[in-house]
Amino acid sequence: MRSPIKSVPVTATSESAYAIERKMQAQALDRADALRTEKRRTSYAAIDSNASKWRYLATPVTG
Repeated sequence: MRSPIKSVPVTATSESAYAIERKMQAQALDRADALRTEKRRTSYAAIDSNASKWRYLATPVTG
């Protein structure tokens, strides 16, 4: 005798809409992190490491 309940085969490639949305959000965050990292690298490269020498006047110590 056959079961009155029909089974639906589950495929390994089907993903829920929630899982797909989470993957897209994770990819968007990864892209944003990469963009911020590149901007930070560019910003740090523009900093003159010798500028701090001339920023402050040396005051003589009187004693």
